[in-house]
Amino acid sequence: MKINRIIFNVFLPVLALGLILSACQKNDDLLTSDVKTGGLALPTGSIPYKLGATPTVPLELTVPMGPGISKIEVFNQYTRAEDGVTSNKILMSTVDIASGNVSADMTKSFTVTYADLKKDLLLDGAGLPSDEALLPIGDSWELSYESIMADGRRVVNNAKTSIAVANIYAGTYLCVGVFTHPTAGPRPINEEKFLKPLSAYSCSIPAGDLGGSGYSVTITVDPATNDVSFSDGVPTDMFGSTTQRSYYDPATGKFFLHYFYVGATGNRVMDEEYTPL
Repeated sequence: MKINRIIFNVFLPVLALGLILSACQKNDDLLTSDVKTGGLALPTGSIPYKLGATPTVPLELTVPMGPGISKIEVFNQYTRAEDGVTSNKILMSTVDIASGNVSADMTKSFTVTYADLKKDLLLDGAGLPSDEALLPIGDSWELSYESIMADGRRVVNNAKTSIAVANIYAGTYLCVGVFTHPTAGPRPINEEKFLKPLSAYSCSIPAGDLGGSGYSVTITVDPATNDVSFSDGVPTDMFGSTTQRSYYDPATGKFFLHYFYVGATGNRVMDEEYTPL
């Protein structure tokens, strides 16, 4: 009897463990067989909406090869930067895929206008202004995407598109020029810079080649003359050159900037040309 009891005490836990493992394995198999993939769509990440200079907003959806997608629904919501208040979220448009992604990657291009972006949106119970020039700088639309699969499933995409209200100068530029140090001498500048809109005529820019070190300055365009002035330098005051004109060329969209800040051994001078990308 003692031997039987020992066998029983040893065998029962082993048997229970075997049943548990068997059940887990069965559940894993069932989960694996039920998993369905697909529906991924990669949209344009962000784009500035330049007031008075954006008749249409170009957008793009990249759809990787995979299970067939019937269409992608594009939803729209507006956020007021001042206090973070958001509008209602509405279905703005639909992009047909028609399972074209089954055999190869697809890229679908489409455009929206201000009329599309403001349609049916309510902020504090009121619609967006009919005159886009009344939109505050920094407000934004967020587009989100849901894929409707050929088998009827609905897949929500994590990637979204941000369309920020900006002035006509905002965006990415190729900046080339020279940073001249009073003792170390000149060093070339050749990098992409983003002009961050602050108001209708002002942007914040990385200063010289020191943007990675936190140096920035605000540039303001005089709409009558296109002359550029400098203010709010970080972490130190920055000033426009007294011998060279800084200005914006509306014909080419280029900026020509000449400015400096004062260091312990003399002026650090930045001469830059910005070409829009």
